[in-house]
Amino acid sequence: MKLMYLTFQEEAPLYLGVVRKIGWQAEAFRKLGFDVTYTLWSGRSFRFITKGGAEAKTISGGHGMMRKFSEAARLYLNSHPFDVLYLRLDRISFDVLRLCRAARANGAKTVVIELPNYPYLRDYIGSADGVRPLSRRLAVRLRILGTVAEDRLSALGLRRLVDAAVLIGNRADRFFGVKAINISNGVDVDAMSAVPPKNNPRELVLIGVAGTLWWQGYDRVLAGMHRYQKEKPAAGPNIRFILVGGDRKEMPEFLSLVRRYGLEDSVECPGFQSGKALDASYARADLGVSTLGCYRRGLRSCSSLKAREYCARGLPFLYAYEDALPPDAPFALKLPNDPSPVDMDAVVRFAENCRRHPEISERERAFAREHYDWKNIMKRVLDFAQAAAV
Repeated sequence: MKLMYLTFQEEAPLYLGVVRKIGWQAEAFRKLGFDVTYTLWSGRSFRFITKGGAEAKTISGGHGMMRKFSEAARLYLNSHPFDVLYLRLDRISFDVLRLCRAARANGAKTVVIELPNYPYLRDYIGSADGVRPLSRRLAVRLRILGTVAEDRLSALGLRRLVDAAVLIGNRADRFFGVKAINISNGVDVDAMSAVPPKNNPRELVLIGVAGTLWWQGYDRVLAGMHRYQKEKPAAGPNIRFILVGGDRKEMPEFLSLVRRYGLEDSVECPGFQSGKALDASYARADLGVSTLGCYRRGLRSCSSLKAREYCARGLPFLYAYEDALPPDAPFALKLPNDPSPVDMDAVVRFAENCRRHPEISERERAFAREHYDWKNIMKRVLDFAQAAAV
């Protein structure tokens, strides 16, 4: 059976985690017995990727790139039959409906949409707030409102074309009349090397791995470090923070905050990393820092890719949202989902407990293997979609 995993995701360092997730999902579909094609774009090239290679469609430049990519995908669906169409979407549009119709017309028996940041509109509407000058912000806001209107109107047509909606974020049973299944993100545990135990009483190292910074809330980490440095007991460890990644548009503000708090000697920003370089940064860390800014997007729940990666590596972590974790998980410290500085005294106590009990990391990796395996997650999704279509 053939499956098309259709995404409009840019393949760029800023989105390394998302691109890796898409690859893991595609591999999970293969393990379930499907002949998989998935898509990514870079520059003006929209690529259809299979196990044996990739076919690239080059579009013309200028405005409307996403619409041109969508048209390239529609033409591909017209000429290549698939049993299953799985779409990863930021928003709904009339182009999405056209893609679903093309797949159905060419024999697709199952159509599924994934919304990886649900609900998504508040975040999208708020994206205009930082645009300068005011005249440009107003123009951007008008364009966004037009896109929002298209999202709401086109979504009314999903029920006739889509079997199931996959929601990652806040829970819901339906999406515009389409039956919905709520999942968490997964990971490939076997692709992750375990972090070694640390036991330096004079130093505690935190690591955050992210592209876009605004909703990660890492400014809360800096504020907590600043407060901790002023009140640190003589025997307390020095706290360091390693930021791997960081959108170049946001880094000036982040670095300005580092200087304002006097943390230049305690914060490292090596940029985007992968492979052995990323493994080396992880090997230095005591704790990972997952998303701490869900409140900025109006989200209570989240399924952070970072948290899954930390879990797969056996790296205890901090988080600030509702997640599919047992409330007594010894490898995760839940923080308030608000703008308050991170309580570093609580973080130190948490880290010291994890150091005293190294078996916690082994339990963490076992938890990831049991709960975050993409093959199991995607099987549940496809079973749900097929049952919903009956």
